[in-house]
Amino acid sequence: MNSINQDKSFVYSLFFPRSTRLRVFYHISFWILFILLHNAYAIPTLASKAGDPKVNLAGFLYFFKIIPEYYLCAGLYNFLSRHFKGLFLGLILLVTIIVVKHFFSLALFLWVDNSLGLENMPVRFQLAASLYLAPFDPRNINSWLVFLYDISEIELLLLPAAFKVAKYAVKENTLRQKLQNESLSMELRVLKTQINPHFVFNVMNAAYAKILPISEEAGEYLQKASEIMRFALYETNDEFIKLEKEISYLTQYVELESIRSNKRCKITFRQEGHISEKHEIPTLLLITLVENAFKHGVHATRHNSHVDIRISVDSDSLEFEIINSIPNQPAMRNRRSEKAGGIGLANLEKRMNIYYPGQHQLIKTEQGGEFKVLIRLPLNS
Repeated sequence: MNSINQDKSFVYSLFFPRSTRLRVFYHISFWILFILLHNAYAIPTLASKAGDPKVNLAGFLYFFKIIPEYYLCAGLYNFLSRHFKGLFLGLILLVTIIVVKHFFSLALFLWVDNSLGLENMPVRFQLAASLYLAPFDPRNINSWLVFLYDISEIELLLLPAAFKVAKYAVKENTLRQKLQNESLSMELRVLKTQINPHFVFNVMNAAYAKILPISEEAGEYLQKASEIMRFALYETNDEFIKLEKEISYLTQYVELESIRSNKRCKITFRQEGHISEKHEIPTLLLITLVENAFKHGVHATRHNSHVDIRISVDSDSLEFEIINSIPNQPAMRNRRSEKAGGIGLANLEKRMNIYYPGQHQLIKTEQGGEFKVLIRLPLNS
């Protein structure tokens, strides 16, 4: 087991070096090897002109231009993937890559023609340049051949892209493994402290029967606590849960907190939009934010406080906003600010990065005596 963990650690450190200097070194080393290997591969096609410094410079620049092309395409992919998905994203990305490669190739051939002279270049280089430098006539099918050349050149991006995909796969696998380990650790802690749930419910039901004649409010509180425990024990085993169930549990929790602190806490709860039976979200995603708000905004002070919750459901997206007051006491406020990005929110952010990579928003703001968290995410269906 230790050897497996060491192997994983080695692979992760190889793809994600700790220092920026080492990361830059990896990138520079890769691109130097990339250019040298492709230049070596192209030498036989240069024939007698292999020793000409102008030809060597043109060949170097021909492969060097792959570097800005790759980083520009990678940046455009990160931008486009936030707005488009699936096949449509693939088509837009393909067109984008063709345009980027066409622009850099055209710039290269123009510079070589003006500075080095195309007549000094190998025949194959001149043929490629003639496709780009010839006037474009949309009615002439030969003019469109230049874009086929751009498409054929995409293969030069495959190697660096493969490394990027491998790096992404290692990162996703590491994050998922870490989340699974944390989940397993949490389950083990629960199992160690868990009493037979049927026994607990029987005791709570017996206590409810005894308390109800004395105090209906206390009996109602105990009943809601029992319902929340039942949900936590039996409804949270799967990774995803129906949105309707999650909100139902959230509502019960808010009602319980309302009974507990209604004299000094003003709670507002708004829900907008239609919830479909198919809508699903990661289990206990929303309740984490609600628990965090009550823990640090309400129970951290004895003074008046407030919690505002808003849920907006669209056909394929969810927006959840929660605002809580920040304690007025300096000691409580400092403790609150220290824990604002604590374990609960940190784990929630990790889960959203795994389940919705590049498709979600998590915005935390603290101003005007209030702490606000806003999340936007697509709804699974």
